Amino acid sequence: MTGALLLDLDGTLLDTPGAIARTLRSVLFEVAGRTVGTDAVRATVGRPLDTSVAALLDRDPADPVVAEAVARYREAFAATVLPRAREIVLPGVVEGLTLAREAGTALAVATSKVRASTEPLLRAAGLDGFFDTVACHDMVDRGKPHPDLALYAADALAVPPEVCVVVGDSGDDMRMARGAGMRALGVTTGVASAETLAEAGAHAVYDWFDELVRDALTQEREVVGP
Repeated sequence: MTGALLLDLDGTLLDTPGAIARTLRSVLFEVAGRTVGTDAVRATVGRPLDTSVAALLDRDPADPVVAEAVARYREAFAATVLPRAREIVLPGVVEGLTLAREAGTALAVATSKVRASTEPLLRAAGLDGFFDTVACHDMVDRGKPHPDLALYAADALAVPPEVCVVVGDSGDDMRMARGAGMRALGVTTGVASAETLAEAGAHAVYDWFDELVRDALTQEREVVGP
């Protein structure tokens, strides 16, 4: 049975991809005069912010312009998105987290956000009380799609990887799960289609978070691997 659920944040728990795209597009234009399409920005959601900005600007991640854009984005996000975080909690999330808590299942967030951004967002959304730990990009050597975040979370929860389930909305989430030897469950509430999630290794794909949690808590674990 499931010992822990390791949950992505953007597009899985919160409907943030649209807000992220709008905010980042504006910042990229202000800082670098670069007009970037919405689809191009949405495609980077779920990846480390500095890596995404560097790619969108076609610059080295160490470029000072990238650092300035990252800093301005975080300021803008905090000012415009955090105040309405409770409004963008995705349907079924509170119900699903409550089910998991009632079942005694350990819960962790595994996100490409840094900790300084993750914890305020969870608090603003009213979700922080559900989680036993957070695993963030700046807490491991390698981010998604490498397995480090998932393994870090499992270790922090003292739960064996083989009874952990990763839940996410991107192909990188699925690849991270597979690399860690964990079950990979996809949700279509974020940036990737059901087909993309399946191609990336999802064992199953759901349209609703609470439905996913119900199945994860009741199904016997299958043997999985990379």
